[in-house]
Amino acid sequence: MSNRIPIQDEKARRQRRLLSLRNWLNGVFMLLALIAIIGVLLFKAGDIRLYISYGIAILAILVKMVEAIFRMPGIFNKL
Repeated sequence: MSNRIPIQDEKARRQRRLLSLRNWLNGVFMLLALIAIIGVLLFKAGDIRLYISYGIAILAILVKMVEAIFRMPGIFNKL
């Protein structure tokens, strides 16, 4: 019975770390998405900065996809 408590503590510690990482990734996603939206609204067609804004939006989507992978139950058991 004493062996179960440390395993549960380790699992809880891992979940807290993943939640913290997910929160940081969500923050980065929101910041990148906001920058991209502002760029798309400000810059006109043909401006290189518009294309940079599109690139930032794609990067934001990739960050969100990574965060979504961390939400999948049992993902680390399969890797």
